[in-house]
Amino acid sequence: MNGPSGEKPYKRYRASRVKRPHVERALNEAAAASRPRTETPKAAKDGSRSKDKGSPIAKVRHDPGAGAAAGPAAKPRAPRRFLRWRYLVLLPVPFLIAIGVWGYLGYTTFDQAVHKSNLRIDKATRAALVDAGGSVLNSPTTILILGSDQRGREPARSDTIMLMRFDPKTHTVSQLSIPRDTLIDVPGRGQMKINEAYYWGGAPLAIKTIGSFTGVPVNHIMIVNFRGFPDLIDSVGGVVVDVPSDISSWYSGNITVHFKKGPQLMDGKRALIYSRLRKVDSDFFRMGRQQQVVQALEKKIARPGNLLRLPWIGKAFMKGVGTDLTTNQIIELAYLEWRAKASQQFKWVLQGTPQMIGGGSYVIVDPAVKARTVHQFLSK
Repeated sequence: MNGPSGEKPYKRYRASRVKRPHVERALNEAAAASRPRTETPKAAKDGSRSKDKGSPIAKVRHDPGAGAAAGPAAKPRAPRRFLRWRYLVLLPVPFLIAIGVWGYLGYTTFDQAVHKSNLRIDKATRAALVDAGGSVLNSPTTILILGSDQRGREPARSDTIMLMRFDPKTHTVSQLSIPRDTLIDVPGRGQMKINEAYYWGGAPLAIKTIGSFTGVPVNHIMIVNFRGFPDLIDSVGGVVVDVPSDISSWYSGNITVHFKKGPQLMDGKRALIYSRLRKVDSDFFRMGRQQQVVQALEKKIARPGNLLRLPWIGKAFMKGVGTDLTTNQIIELAYLEWRAKASQQFKWVLQGTPQMIGGGSYVIVDPAVKARTVHQFLSK
């Protein structure tokens, strides 16, 4: 059916029909794409908008001419963290080199001194020693320390007799001092003072005599000449000794010496006199003074200032020493003593009764006392 103008009704209907929603939305999106962007883009994947639309960052991003004027923005360079690590790695290199040089020079210096001391021990002395059956760090080791007292051209006597035992299993260090006037039977010589064994037969006879008397196998020997003792103490700046009581006594060379009660700093010469005094009391007190000086010397050497000079201190000490111990063995023994705590270090003096026999002064040791003391020495 036609209308008045002759047009069909459906054409008027289609021309006046309201646009559909999806078509209108598409037209709006197209118009928005043709305009400059003024809205802040979404800042995160979760769809949240920037809270501060007026921030400098937002303004830069909204400015359409910023990119054209400044060109493409450069990416920030990542910090070179490896440079810092490189400096940390290179920092200790000079220090390590210095330590290496010090260690090499120190070891070489000490090793040369030990080598000279090894030449002072003859084959007969080495043959008298008993093999410990293992290294110093694995097996208990007993060292015989003899302090020689040479008078003029006469053969030396062992003025100091001490056994030292290092046990790496129990981490203990034990000392046993034997009075020099102890009456014993010296093999092949008869009854006499124990220090006379060294006088008549040197180190081989002393090793055999002391080993037979105590029942303790001697694995190594160290013969110390007292003439080099003062130099050793002076090299560490002297030692502090706590004198238990006032002492005034005659000393070799027809001189009288005095020591006041209390701690006092002693140089090498004065420490040697203090440790060798005999007329003021018995030989037992004398051995106690010797242990005092040795202990004070150990403490002084262990100070940080002297640890760096230890190889050169050892060189000064080895000048007056004869020993079969090698450089590495001495270092291992020093490590064992350093590792042992104060509660794991023991000191004994073989007790006896002073007695005058035939006009001579002797010390008579009871066999039961000897057996008990030696058992304590070996069991710790």
